[in-house]
Amino acid sequence: MLFIVLIIIIVVALFFGFRGGRGLSLNETLYLKRRGYEPSVEIDEGPPVSKDTRLFSLIESLGDISPFARQRAAEDLSRMCVSGHRDLRMLPALITALDDSDASVRTAVVTALGNLRDPSSLEALMRRLDEEESIHVRASLEQAIEKLGK
Repeated sequence: MLFIVLIIIIVVALFFGFRGGRGLSLNETLYLKRRGYEPSVEIDEGPPVSKDTRLFSLIESLGDISPFARQRAAEDLSRMCVSGHRDLRMLPALITALDDSDASVRTAVVTALGNLRDPSSLEALMRRLDEEESIHVRASLEQAIEKLGK
């Protein structure tokens, strides 16, 4: 009797052990990929998204809970500006993100504002320069202000 109970316990443990090592669902994989994490499994993302959809997704990601996702979104917005896809709809979200708690996010946001080259962001950059404590962010602020001053 004890032997049968022991076998049942082993079988149940093996069953839950193998079942617990499941992979990510499609939704989890897509979420992680869109937030900048590369999953180990290749998935078919479907048809390409429009530029407006990408823009709004990046603007939404500036408010993400993960600092890495916020930094990545600001960097992608900056790349969009450099490639000639400047859009003033990103300006309010970037100015709001200037007050982010993470210095790397603020640096990426300042770079994006510099690449956007909208003179209306100059006042917000000057305000942030007066308040900023991080030397890395201050250096980026000075570069962005110089870009906008020309």
